[in-house]
Amino acid sequence: MDIITSVSQSLTLVQRLREISKNIAEAEFKNLLADLSSELADVKIEAASLKERIAALQEENRILKATTPAAEEKPIGTKRGCYLFKDDDGLYCTGCWDSQRKKIRTNRATSTHRLCPVCHAPIGA
Repeated sequence: MDIITSVSQSLTLVQRLREISKNIAEAEFKNLLADLSSELADVKIEAASLKERIAALQEENRILKATTPAAEEKPIGTKRGCYLFKDDDGLYCTGCWDSQRKKIRTNRATSTHRLCPVCHAPIGA
């Protein structure tokens, strides 16, 4: 049972207690019951907000894991001033890898130069 369901059931119980309290003339009991109902409603709203935040953070984490290379991954050499990686024929920006560990595939600018689409560094000799 999640927190939302639990709070919803608590609110249902509060409603039933209110119905029972109609037969009781004690104002203090009714005030405490109203306070409890209000607090539970606040908890339900906060729990829903936290649930949304957790979902957003989980999605952000999933994206980061999908776009970040494995910790043990490292370049196996260079070609035309770009990094090469195992089992990959792409040419990658050395600046982006060295500064941010991002594998950014370079684009051909001329027959002897390449260009990083992210940091716009010209690469080649």
